[in-house]
Amino acid sequence: MRTIGRTAGLATTTLGVVLLLGGCGQDVDGPDPSTEVTPVAPADGGGSVTALEATPSDARCAVPSVELLRTQDTAFEGTVTEVGEGTATLDVERWYAGEETEQVRVSTPSREIVDLLLAVDFQEGGTYLVSATDGQVSLCGLSAEKDELISRLYDEAWPS
Repeated sequence: MRTIGRTAGLATTTLGVVLLLGGCGQDVDGPDPSTEVTPVAPADGGGSVTALEATPSDARCAVPSVELLRTQDTAFEGTVTEVGEGTATLDVERWYAGEETEQVRVSTPSREIVDLLLAVDFQEGGTYLVSATDGQVSLCGLSAEKDELISRLYDEAWPS
């Protein structure tokens, strides 16, 4: 499991790497040095899980493109299996880039961030394409519910 967090004192612990929510190829400071990762086994005793937190940063939007996607160090397709108190859990169907795990847990962004920065509004049963770099989940349409356009961009950025 990987945790993505920008908030000091984030209590989510995971097995793997920490990623942070961020923008779309814009000027973004590196990961918050106060964010820590502590390896633990998944709560259900099952396979590996990645956890991500959707927290705003200094984002400036650009038109989603293959070139911007290629700058991301983590990218996957997953289906939301659960939306709980501030988190969404996705079963990963395909990894495009990054350390592979079976699940990803993302803290859900506020309504304001969804509306203003085109953050993903995770809904149970929905399938999403999500990318991140330097520990920050991409906003501005680089992470979105799966459709023909975003699928084509991901497939071009990371051909099989």
